[in-house]
Amino acid sequence: MNRILVGVLFVLLVSCPLCMSAQQTGGQSSLSTGFSSALSDITTVSSDFVFDESKMVAIPNTNIKIQPPEYFKYSESVPGFLHVGTMSSIQVEEVVGTSYLLIAMAMDSAYFATQGMTLISSEPIVMRDGSEGILYTAEMKLNGFVFERLVLMSGDYHYTIWINAGYIKMLSPKLKHIVLQSILTSKIFE
Repeated sequence: MNRILVGVLFVLLVSCPLCMSAQQTGGQSSLSTGFSSALSDITTVSSDFVFDESKMVAIPNTNIKIQPPEYFKYSESVPGFLHVGTMSSIQVEEVVGTSYLLIAMAMDSAYFATQGMTLISSEPIVMRDGSEGILYTAEMKLNGFVFERLVLMSGDYHYTIWINAGYIKMLSPKLKHIVLQSILTSKIFE
């Protein structure tokens, strides 16, 4: 279905009759302008991530704040942030009463395999606020696409931040850095 959506958008962009006539006449119709603007809105991705404390967002029903990448929109259904044009997401969850270190002990290749993923790497990581965490990188196939997934765990002895961020692997050179910088801003607040 996602391939169909991308295909339809491409066909509309390339063969839109009003767009074509506007190009041929040297003008641009309002439909063409509106379509181009809408397409730009859903496909725009910032090439860099700049930390700004004022852009931290508290995730409802959790004790977690995070700064999403520019152009990622909050979604209650995730809960977290989506970028529709790149089929990317940042899902933010909280585990109360358990340290991320205990959870991490079960996060091995076998666990990821049960989730339909292949574990590529795991490494200790330092969060933006100086606290420690663990970052897992995994891959999975979904609807004909290979997705890269970053799984971040951090927190303290009472709260675990569990973030699943995913994007099409082909877009990794453009997305991985900004998504990683975003999830590293996550922190517990009380």
